[in-house]
Amino acid sequence: MELKHDTSNKSNRFYLLDNEKEIGEIAYAYVNESLIDINHTEIDPNYRGQNLGHKLIEAVADFARENKLQATASCPYVAKVFGKTTQYDDIKA
Repeated sequence: MELKHDTSNKSNRFYLLDNEKEIGEIAYAYVNESLIDINHTEIDPNYRGQNLGHKLIEAVADFARENKLQATASCPYVAKVFGKTTQYDDIKA
């Protein structure tokens, strides 16, 4: 399984590949130069239950930390995860 980061075109996203097949993604948009909104997460139904959503959230969180960004979550899944743990308090706006 491979994690990729795409910042081309209209969206910014991290996505997971399994032998070149895209199996999950998490997308974010810049609200301003220091704030991103994580607005979409999706995992292929055949790959659910493997904590891949959490892996994608961790990728965005690491990106935010490395770039000194804060994050909001309009994606319901990410908002739920943010609400259940203090692990991401350092990036939550």
